[in-house]
Amino acid sequence: RDTLVAAGRDVVVPERDCPTPLLSWAVVSRDLAAGLMVTASHNPPNYNGIKFVRWDGAPAFGDTAAAIEARLDADGTPARDPGSVREIDVFEPHAQQVRSLAGAPDLSGLTVAYDAMHGSGRGVTDALLEGAGAEVIRVRCDDREDFGGAAPEPKPGSLDPLVTAVEDGADLGIASDGDADRVVIATPERGVLNGGATFALLYAFLLDDRGRAGSAIRSVSTTSLVDRVAAGHGEGTVERPVGFGNLAAAFVDSDALIAGEETGGFAIRGHLPNRDGVAVGLLLAAA
Repeated sequence: RDTLVAAGRDVVVPERDCPTPLLSWAVVSRDLAAGLMVTASHNPPNYNGIKFVRWDGAPAFGDTAAAIEARLDADGTPARDPGSVREIDVFEPHAQQVRSLAGAPDLSGLTVAYDAMHGSGRGVTDALLEGAGAEVIRVRCDDREDFGGAAPEPKPGSLDPLVTAVEDGADLGIASDGDADRVVIATPERGVLNGGATFALLYAFLLDDRGRAGSAIRSVSTTSLVDRVAAGHGEGTVERPVGFGNLAAAFVDSDALIAGEETGGFAIRGHLPNRDGVAVGLLLAAA
């Protein structure tokens, strides 16, 4: 923040640590030049780095990434007039957008266990679910800088507390990674679903229950089950190399409905050309 201000940039910051998707939506909805997120994502906190969000909410890729890389060794020159810092609410504007995207679902009668893995999704995804009428069982929703001593990566073997909550009576389990741009679900029947199965479920829900149309963009390591869902609805798929930047590059220039990867990161047309585990969590609860 201080570096940007010294360079003459006006900066807005959230009230507290926030999920990356909320920062991305703030960039888009406020017509900002870019966004910077300091996060270790699904890694231990000592892996903290910077995620750069473009003006359109997409991650840095192509020419944008190349331009950033070219400037990494440049010496910054302080501006004659420093910029300003202002605190803003990034939570409610994103919540309103996600509720609209999901069609204001009524989750009354549904019990959802939500596992924030001590990350920034706490108080965000669970609040959305509760606001939609669900009874929410909160798992690892306390703020811990060390993420409880483990990497906040939602995958089989790391979600035992969530699986236990589902086995104890929750209808559905939802987990986010450290910065809540990825999401994984667990069911009483199948336990933790892999990213491919979640992708197919989400895509089919958008096509069948929400009446949406459009192709899917998937990473090469994602299951071909997504192709079968697409073919069954007269749609196609586009395969891209691993890395969400590669998916975003194809997504922003297409009319695809969804882009997704094997680790539970999904972008949906009409929202952001970037991963949003908070929005997808609400959609999956409605599925």
